[in-house]
Amino acid sequence: MDKKTKRRVRGVAIFIVFLAVFTAIIQWQRKEGKTVNYNFKPSQQEYRDLKFINKAQVTFSSLNVPKAQTEIDKIIGALAKRQIRKQVEGSFGAYIFSVPQKDLPNLIQRMKGFGTVSSQTEQIDTSLVNIDYESESQRLAAYEREQADLNNVRFPTEVQNRRKEALHGLINTTRNNLDKLKDQENVLLYITLVPQQKNSNTFLTIKDMSINFLTWLVIYAVGMVLVYFGTRLLMYFLAALGIRGLNAGGVGGSYQYGGYSGYASKYSGRYNYNTSKRKIKRVYKDRRDGTRLENEDEGSEDK
Repeated sequence: MDKKTKRRVRGVAIFIVFLAVFTAIIQWQRKEGKTVNYNFKPSQQEYRDLKFINKAQVTFSSLNVPKAQTEIDKIIGALAKRQIRKQVEGSFGAYIFSVPQKDLPNLIQRMKGFGTVSSQTEQIDTSLVNIDYESESQRLAAYEREQADLNNVRFPTEVQNRRKEALHGLINTTRNNLDKLKDQENVLLYITLVPQQKNSNTFLTIKDMSINFLTWLVIYAVGMVLVYFGTRLLMYFLAALGIRGLNAGGVGGSYQYGGYSGYASKYSGRYNYNTSKRKIKRVYKDRRDGTRLENEDEGSEDK
């Protein structure tokens, strides 16, 4: 291999190395800056709409999401009083169910065994704090009796009709309060499950970038070899087809004009051009006819 070829190969190798380094850095930056969004809007809206005296929301993460989903299913099967929502996706999950208030600390501690509790929020509906189940039951019975009496009136007045409409709303509100009071010993639990991000350090960063660099280095090297031999094969193919001006001996070969030499010989033969010495006759415009210059006469005599 001559020096010129060695310089070309060295230049291509340096270019491939720098290209692999640049690609590995770009890939690492994209991976670090990538953020995954999980759609919890439907479950959050459902959790807000549900009326419970006691509510709790837990944000949970785990390195092994499938295992965490299995463990949460076991907890729901063992402790849940009522299951309202179960959303299981490939990389996240959302759960809404009610459990006894006394079992909530044990449940949270059990979840910490296979993941991390990022946040825990508990809230109480203060509108139901000052009422009890018995008083609400009596109030509902009174509303229902009054409504039955008004329904028995054949020709109710306008005031009686407005009272019937008001009673309808009061009865619905009281029934909702009773449903909440039935679960006053329970808590509505809303759990969101997401993958836990691995801790990144210098060693892992260097390891990932090294693997990416070697991967792209092999890809670019193989690609360059394929391009080189593919181009040479194309040159041989075009040369076999008789296409002039292509040198199959190497990529980027010089162009050869086969008819140039014959054309040049015809041109020189036609106009009597050759490379031999010819006698040059000088014509002086200042010279008169029939006379010679003195220097010419002297020159001829010397000869």
